Amino acid sequence: MKNLLRSVVLAGLVMVVGGVGVRAQQADRVVKFAAPFAFEVENNKLPAGEYTVLVQGGWLQIQGKGENGAAHALTIPVVSRGEKTVSKSHVVFHNYQGRYFLAQIWSSGQEKGRELLETREEQQLAKRQEMVAVNLPLSNGGAK
Repeated sequence: MKNLLRSVVLAGLVMVVGGVGVRAQQADRVVKFAAPFAFEVENNKLPAGEYTVLVQGGWLQIQGKGENGAAHALTIPVVSRGEKTVSKSHVVFHNYQGRYFLAQIWSSGQEKGRELLETREEQQLAKRQEMVAVNLPLSNGGAK
């Protein structure tokens, strides 16, 4: 009985550890960027700093370097205007008088980017204030 339990626990551990590596390998894209300002993703406030974004199956997972925090968000595909494929990787933020919301992720060589859904708070700000889109180009090696 102990051997059976031990085998089941070991098999479960192998599946969990193996699944993490597979998830990273199956990602649609990975984007790295440095935000010079604090910003929001969903209802998470993230400080300025370096971030890695994993986009997989419509979901975005953002992880800060060190203790910068993390967030998850649902995205929808968005088509590039004027270009068949995106030439340079970049992220787009919506700025409402100093409050930044992550809005889009674009990877070079891709025909489509990913757009985050606006939160209620961002929708309310959009009704009262003018939005300025901030395009943050990625440094070399920013997208994989």
